[in-house]
Amino acid sequence: MPTVAASHFVVDLPTLFAVTVFLSLTGGMLLIFAWLQNRNTPALAYWGGGYLIGAGAAALLGSPGLLPGAWSGGLANALACAAYGMMWGGARSFEGRRVRVSLLAAGSVVWLVAFQFDGFVQSLQARVALLSVITATYALLSACELWHARDRELISRWPTLALVVTHAGFLLARVPFAQTLALSLTTGQPHGAIVPVLAFQMLFTTVCLPFLRVAMSKERAELEQRRAALTDSLTGIANRRAFFDRGIRLLDWAMADRRPAALLLFDLDRFKEVNDTAGHQAGDRVLQAFCDLVGTSLRAGDLFGRLGGEEFACLLANASMAQALHVAERLCREFAAMRLPGLDVRATVSVGVAMASEAGRDLPTLLALADRALYRAKADGRNRVAPAPLVLVDMNGGETSRRTMERSAAMAAPAAG
Repeated sequence: MPTVAASHFVVDLPTLFAVTVFLSLTGGMLLIFAWLQNRNTPALAYWGGGYLIGAGAAALLGSPGLLPGAWSGGLANALACAAYGMMWGGARSFEGRRVRVSLLAAGSVVWLVAFQFDGFVQSLQARVALLSVITATYALLSACELWHARDRELISRWPTLALVVTHAGFLLARVPFAQTLALSLTTGQPHGAIVPVLAFQMLFTTVCLPFLRVAMSKERAELEQRRAALTDSLTGIANRRAFFDRGIRLLDWAMADRRPAALLLFDLDRFKEVNDTAGHQAGDRVLQAFCDLVGTSLRAGDLFGRLGGEEFACLLANASMAQALHVAERLCREFAAMRLPGLDVRATVSVGVAMASEAGRDLPTLLALADRALYRAKADGRNRVAPAPLVLVDMNGGETSRRTMERSAAMAAPAAG
């Protein structure tokens, strides 16, 4: 086994292969067990299968007498290419991308084709170089999947990415040292310091990656549970709890930065009639169509959520009353112009708009103001937008509405004249 000598680090290659087999089997079984506990993450099965295949490759490399001639090493390296292909397949599966079996096996096919040429078989240096390029390519492809991840907030993704990129670099580093590695494999003893370094990096990666990948899977499951708890299952937008949680923070930010914010409160008109005449499935399609319309009309920093039933709210950060009214009126027109399959009546929406100024308004108060405006829009005939009075704070801490200010100004005008 690896020992520390007086002058240098000595690696016993048969022992190294035995340790690699043990660690690969352990990592593979850990990943397979994690997959059995969470069948919704097939990436764990890909990764676990890759580790088990890698264990078989290491066993063949460590026991060259199992197969006649050079076929023991040839089959072992083909399995190593397949193992790295499985690792890439797991990374693609984890990110929800399509996994092509033909591409996973491409590295093994390239290796077996090259193995048909006697010159290649006789050159251990060429075999080391080709194996290094194939495995490093799969490792870099796995790193690309991690870099373009859909859930970038997964903390364990970053050390996994760093480790995979580092491992790919060490695999490519074997190419210029192929002759040294070939001599080491031939004699069974290391020649040069590069062999112990590469061996240590391989073992370190074999130990760490299974735990990091299981951690990523658990983080993903927890993230999806949090999202499900904060997402409306029918429309896919924020539910009432999520709207209040995020809305309070968004409004606090706007007030702290002295930026205006507007709240739009939507209520679909005569929605009960839609359900009664066309059925609840048609009603669901109306809700989904409305959410799709609003979702494509908002800016990245705006917040849109379903408060319950057919009532929705939208918080526009850094928007004036004029801008908020423009958005609300446009949504009213576009929604009324939509024609939905299986729905004979026209679906419309009424909107109440309330403003939070620099003076400050909390979210429940804004909702109450917008609700009064919405009630007025309903009373005025529906399918329209009604603004709430702009509420300011006077020097004495009292509230003064826009209408009160306008009335006071009108009364003072004759005296001024």
